[in-house]
Amino acid sequence: MKLGRFIFLILVLLPNIGFSQSEYRFNDCSLSIEERVDDLMSRLTVEEKVFLLQASGKEISRLGVDKYYHGNEGLHGVVKGGRFTVFPQAIALSATWNPDLIYNVATAISDEARAKWNFLNQGKDQTSGYSDMLTMWSPTINMARDPRWGRTPETYGEDPFLTSKIGLSFVNGLQGDDEKYLKVVATPKHFVANNEEENRFACNADISERALREYYLPAFKACIVEGKAQAIMSAYNAINGIPCTANNWLLQTVLRDEWGFTGYVVSDCGAPKYLEKSHHYVETPQMAAKVAIEAGLDLECGNVIYTNHLYPAYQAGLVKKESIDKAARRVLEARFKLGIFDPAAGNPYAKISPDVIGSKEHQELALETSRQSIVLLKNQDNILPLDANAIKKVAVVGFNANQVVFGDYSGLPVISPISPLKGIQNKLADKAEVQYVKWKTAARNLNILESEYLRNDKNDGKGLYAEYYDDKFLEGTPQTRTDKVVNFDPVNQPPDPYTNYKHKSIRWTGYIAPNITGDYKIGVNSDDGIRLWLNDELVVDEWHNRGTTTDQVDIKMEAGKKYAIKLEYFDNGGDAICQLLWKVPNADGGDLYEEDRLAARSSDYVIAVMGINKTIEKEGKDRVELGLPEDQVNYLKDIYKENKNMIVVLVAGSSLAINWMDATVPAIVDAWYPGESGGTAIADVLFGDYNPAGRLPFTFYKSEKDLPPMNDYEVTKGRTYQYFEGEALYSFGYGLSYTSFAYSDMKIAKNQESITISATVKNTGDYEGDEVVQLYVKDVKSSVQRPLKQLVGFKRTSLAIGESKSISFEVPIQQLMFWDEKCNEWHFEKGAFEFMIGASSSDIRLKKTCKVK
Repeated sequence: MKLGRFIFLILVLLPNIGFSQSEYRFNDCSLSIEERVDDLMSRLTVEEKVFLLQASGKEISRLGVDKYYHGNEGLHGVVKGGRFTVFPQAIALSATWNPDLIYNVATAISDEARAKWNFLNQGKDQTSGYSDMLTMWSPTINMARDPRWGRTPETYGEDPFLTSKIGLSFVNGLQGDDEKYLKVVATPKHFVANNEEENRFACNADISERALREYYLPAFKACIVEGKAQAIMSAYNAINGIPCTANNWLLQTVLRDEWGFTGYVVSDCGAPKYLEKSHHYVETPQMAAKVAIEAGLDLECGNVIYTNHLYPAYQAGLVKKESIDKAARRVLEARFKLGIFDPAAGNPYAKISPDVIGSKEHQELALETSRQSIVLLKNQDNILPLDANAIKKVAVVGFNANQVVFGDYSGLPVISPISPLKGIQNKLADKAEVQYVKWKTAARNLNILESEYLRNDKNDGKGLYAEYYDDKFLEGTPQTRTDKVVNFDPVNQPPDPYTNYKHKSIRWTGYIAPNITGDYKIGVNSDDGIRLWLNDELVVDEWHNRGTTTDQVDIKMEAGKKYAIKLEYFDNGGDAICQLLWKVPNADGGDLYEEDRLAARSSDYVIAVMGINKTIEKEGKDRVELGLPEDQVNYLKDIYKENKNMIVVLVAGSSLAINWMDATVPAIVDAWYPGESGGTAIADVLFGDYNPAGRLPFTFYKSEKDLPPMNDYEVTKGRTYQYFEGEALYSFGYGLSYTSFAYSDMKIAKNQESITISATVKNTGDYEGDEVVQLYVKDVKSSVQRPLKQLVGFKRTSLAIGESKSISFEVPIQQLMFWDEKCNEWHFEKGAFEFMIGASSSDIRLKKTCKVK
């Protein structure tokens, strides 16, 4: 045995004796990538090739191949690995209708990713899984066909043309423009028709091929064919009975054979295991590995099926070596294109300095993007912009007034983020009084216990002394600080370095210092385990796993005295929450909003910042209703009675049925989830330092009753502006300005390949501003159902007061085709097409019909 083992070691090590790893041909930069991949592949064992197909790719030390942890996110800024610039959420990027700007945003994101990679010794010093800097699982280009979908904020809206243009710019900005190297890998997702959360692991989307080709696939095609995206992420759901993770037609016929995709396909996280557990498409994990890799899935996010079952499936003869080789080759090609095997000196992206991360330039870009995304929905009697020099007092109130809401897949900002309240306070500093009233809600009888009533012995500041442990047992050495309030809500609060681990426990200690004598209620809203002591008495003991629950106790307190409090909490993973609440004396039967009413009555204007957050819309959670929460609507009605000069700012990631507000409130501004400097951008718009020109990337419906069932994927059944025949609250492409624009002189010219449509646009108002000129087309008479109108061009252009510009669009004839299901191919049907130019899908200013043969 000893001799046999000795001979085995000699055979394994002999090829490497006297041969430096740097002398391997795959490290020779003068060779083509194909030659280098060939060489490396020839040296790898089958098991080592399987290592490459896992998101947390292992090191292959004998060949000098470093580990590689795929899976960072760059939806609107780099998410993992430190602090970066936080841009507005994806839906806000789309609301700019400005692909050039979004290219700059994506360029900044990839610059920061490369800069951090360079800072981390070309990634060698990065040790956290799913956190390497050079693979971005972004952008999300699924169609937002239904605003109830929880991931709508991550998208670019409901239209395939707009999504294609914004998505293409984002991919190009991420991957860079070097002829040899990729800056980072862009990964458009989720391929395809991933459009509901409640049933996402088992959903079977029944979709006609025509709907797939015309609506769900175009944005992916643009990012692959034109953008040359190096990767693509498959979806959890099935299409017509076949899970996307194992769909050969999707991953091979369409993606590779038709579109010429040469990159790699990565699964959505955990998707391969759902082939067995949720879709029941196969009966064993090894069969899941087999059908996925044979369909064209190259890389697994989740490290379950490929990690544990692919190699055994190969050993059992279920998976061919050729299938593993194809996948490994595709994954390796991306690493070579990133320059991972090359000296840094030859890679231009290796020269990007860490100084760009959160730089002043990127901060300004985030602010400008937020400004350009803001949509003015209503401006009755030109109440906006407000004159800061003519105002004495403004009341700022509302659910999201003092919140910084980033939305899903958000990183940590380098700068302190600016809330709407802070932006308004900064704008009116030394000019007018800003009276802020904390949000309270009649939806529950307990509200956050404010910082002015909390003390601790550790310092002179207000708040409780907090100890954060990186396990759920309150053990080890904690991170410590003073928390002004106990509002541990990582799902909806800005990212916090103290809470960036999955399992955690926290202890808060200090005193409550009431200013009113009477009977109080102290409550804790939490998931999982809590223990609460008041004056050293254990009054709540629920130290176990559980769903979110509010516990409350009664206590008499006297003004001027201090009452000891200790709160302990552990989280077992998932959507953690722990909030310290109270109800003050005499609130029963009293006016909950007395302070708000007084502020409204005594102010020139009320700015109410309302909206939603990730408690209502996010990955894993669909919306049920389209309206604002009822307590917010009732609150607005009450405050409006006190002061009719009300401006509502919406902070949200999807459309809202704000019917009462639209009929009553004089001004409404949609700010989306506006990023790190969103508060400044909001104030700039409200007070006229920026003329809003954002446009809606989807339809605002009046009610969820206007929508088909969530699981109906045929868009022709009344979905989106293309097929919705009812009356929208606000139409696709809608958005107001402080100035006005006139359209004239529409012309059409055509040749065999394309049609050119032009018109003149003039700023006829009193402010300089941007207009988003939109071109729609309608097939006047078709043999099949076609859209009521369809976006085929748009341009955002700046116009000075009185300035005119000629705007032209070139529409390729192929853009007028439809998918013929009888012939199974794209088909052009000659006839009359009506071209419409306007300021939104419903505000058409000019139109002409031309015959196309």
